[in-house]
Amino acid sequence: MLMKQDARLRPSPICFSQSPIRSFGPAIAGMVLILVMVVAGASSWLVGLVSLVIIGLLLVFRHWHSSQQDDAVSAFVRDSNEEVQKWQERLRCLHAETRQNASALLQLSDGVIVLSKDFSVLLINPSAVRLLGLKKRDALLGRCFTELVRVPQLLASIRSAVKEHQPQEFTVEVHDQGTIRPLRVRVDLIDTGEEPNLQLSLRDETESRRVEEMRREFIANVSHELKTPLAAIKGYAETVELAVQDDPDAALHFMKQITSQCLRLERLVHEMMQLARAQSGPANLHLSSVSLTEIVEDAIRTYEPVAIANDLELVPEVFPGKAKIIADREATLTIANNLIGNAIRYTPAGGEVRVSIEEDSDRWVLAVEDTGVGIPYSEHQRVFERFYRGSRNEESGKGGTGLGLAIVKHLTQAQDGEVSLESVPGQGSCFRVRLPAVASAELNRV
Repeated sequence: MLMKQDARLRPSPICFSQSPIRSFGPAIAGMVLILVMVVAGASSWLVGLVSLVIIGLLLVFRHWHSSQQDDAVSAFVRDSNEEVQKWQERLRCLHAETRQNASALLQLSDGVIVLSKDFSVLLINPSAVRLLGLKKRDALLGRCFTELVRVPQLLASIRSAVKEHQPQEFTVEVHDQGTIRPLRVRVDLIDTGEEPNLQLSLRDETESRRVEEMRREFIANVSHELKTPLAAIKGYAETVELAVQDDPDAALHFMKQITSQCLRLERLVHEMMQLARAQSGPANLHLSSVSLTEIVEDAIRTYEPVAIANDLELVPEVFPGKAKIIADREATLTIANNLIGNAIRYTPAGGEVRVSIEEDSDRWVLAVEDTGVGIPYSEHQRVFERFYRGSRNEESGKGGTGLGLAIVKHLTQAQDGEVSLESVPGQGSCFRVRLPAVASAELNRV
């Protein structure tokens, strides 16, 4: 752009480089004319008149010449100012783009490092500092990367990328203050026109590994849960075949066992479908204003016969008000059923299960308290895991599928709620589910 501008302005400076003869030519010609007139003997008044005319013409010529020079200078200055403004605008755009790119780099959750050909650190973002367990990001610039990081596989792969001129991708484990952090690393060469620089991209694989481990554990648990009743059904069916004629009573007993195992399978499949729905979040829920009181009363009516059959006292303490919440009715009913069913299952005969509704600021709380076997503090978090069976299964001699509390947890979270547990072994447990209350103004319209 500057070359085009110089070419366009090249004619203007000619005004400043004219020869003296061309600039003073009219003045010399006038002086020669006056001298000729004097030599020829012209009268003095004629010489004076011609002199005045020549002086006037010289003044006019000088003014015209000066105007041309001023116009050329003004045009040159104007064009120069326009060009300077264009370059200033481009510079502002470059500065804004640089700030934006730097901000994006700082906010990246992945680590980014740029190294020179001698492995000096040219750029490193905060995520890379954290993932590699380093400190003081500003103090790292200019230092040799091989002195900062002592991970042989990482350093060997960087050297291999330089030697082979090929990108490298691999996984390494970084030890940071007693923890092991798996990192997915990619090394790329950046072509700068001279010696290539290196770009390292770091991604934390901790969460993905945890999810993968959970997936494998889930598949293993499901396989085990399905294998046990299927094996029982198969064994009972084969025994029925042999005993149906010789021992009809035994055959009837085995048929009842087959029915029991089929019900167990049906319950397992049903709860797995409920868990899948709960884990999908609020997408499959229909949130609206519902009465927590009515939902809890429905659950209590369902489990009253079960409590009586187990010689337990089911005590409702339902809030007399409306207790309106923003929730999915079926999901909330599932939460209440699972909590009451668990309390009955793990409470010995003669015990008590108390179901109450409490008000807590902008939330309503469903509390299910029992006098059962209790849960050790070390298991308080694990009881909400899928297929987890703690020590209370052994103490009570009863066991479910291990999915009930996992369903409670995920359905509660999907409705923007919270679930908590208080328990002392041998003294019972209390589960509390907090769900958002309908606002007062909206409640008046309901």
